[in-house]
Amino acid sequence: MTTGASDPAPAPAPAPDLTPLMPALLDALGFAGIGVLVIADRGAGFERWYANEAVAAILGYELAELLAITPLEMIAPEQRALALQLSASSRLGQPVPPTLEITVLHRDGGRVPVELAMGPQRIPGGIVFVLVMRELGARSQLSLLEADRIGLVGALSAGFAHEINNPLTSVLLNLRSLRKQLGRSLPPEAQLPALRCLDDVTAGSERIASNVRALQTLATRSETKPLDLTALVSAALRLATPTLDARAHVIRQLFPVPPVIGEESRIGQAVLAMLLFSSSGFEAESTSTANRIIVAVEERAGSVVVEVSDNGRDLPAEEARHAFDPFFRSQSRGAGVGLGLGVARAVAVALGGQVTLGPRPGGGAVITMRLPIAG
Repeated sequence: MTTGASDPAPAPAPAPDLTPLMPALLDALGFAGIGVLVIADRGAGFERWYANEAVAAILGYELAELLAITPLEMIAPEQRALALQLSASSRLGQPVPPTLEITVLHRDGGRVPVELAMGPQRIPGGIVFVLVMRELGARSQLSLLEADRIGLVGALSAGFAHEINNPLTSVLLNLRSLRKQLGRSLPPEAQLPALRCLDDVTAGSERIASNVRALQTLATRSETKPLDLTALVSAALRLATPTLDARAHVIRQLFPVPPVIGEESRIGQAVLAMLLFSSSGFEAESTSTANRIIVAVEERAGSVVVEVSDNGRDLPAEEARHAFDPFFRSQSRGAGVGLGLGVARAVAVALGGQVTLGPRPGGGAVITMRLPIAG
């Protein structure tokens, strides 16, 4: 396996013996079921420099057996190109997400979803990744509390939406029936004000129904499939509207685009993180007619792009470098909600895309997510 370099790379030097450098922390992590991998890329393919017993256990191997497998063979075939792409980008100095969910192959042929926390470091001739691996799903004991909390919130949201939807459907049906009856029974001079009032109630009820549908979309895990990104961004905007409208005037530039492959709840979470980060560039509850947040969805150069720009506070260069760190919060900006832009980048990268943050000409910030068009 190679990274695709055009010229034959010289045979890499033997991997250094890192054992004396590994503190007792590695043993503690292994006992806790947390895998630790050290993988280098010096232009001639991935080299494994270190792996602990916990990594072998996650994949169903003895450690000696695991060491006979190349790092790329551990990864699900459809995600190997993504791993090579991330490594090549990191070698070029481009940022990579601090966490990433990928699928690895178990010895018995099964597929195991894992979360990787990545710490890349440059070395002469390439880059080395220190990876902390945690198994996701039923096998993982370490993530049970986190999974239970997320699952509970999702279940409550879905149940809450269902409980609203049932009576709301009845309300809307009865409102439409009542409108027909009023048109037949009221004298002409009384019809107009009555129907206006009824239309206001109907519009409010339909808005609630629309928000409930958006909540169901973003609260419930679903299968990976072709998605209409314009519709998904519209759903995220409906949920974020109370926060956005309290700070700025939102301008929507949403155009029809080709479908992308992904999971509704994950991409919706990424878009919400972008919207909330942008809104944090303004003072809360101090809407000015000059405050602007522009949300655009369009096709650019073979990708589908979601771009959120604002004319809020500038983000200092030092803080911009940490904007994708989990739970980022700064003096000038930072939504301070969960993983923020870090999760947005992780979601996009897992789909073969990217998320970038930069200054907006004239002041403010621009967050851009690019996703590949479904093939």
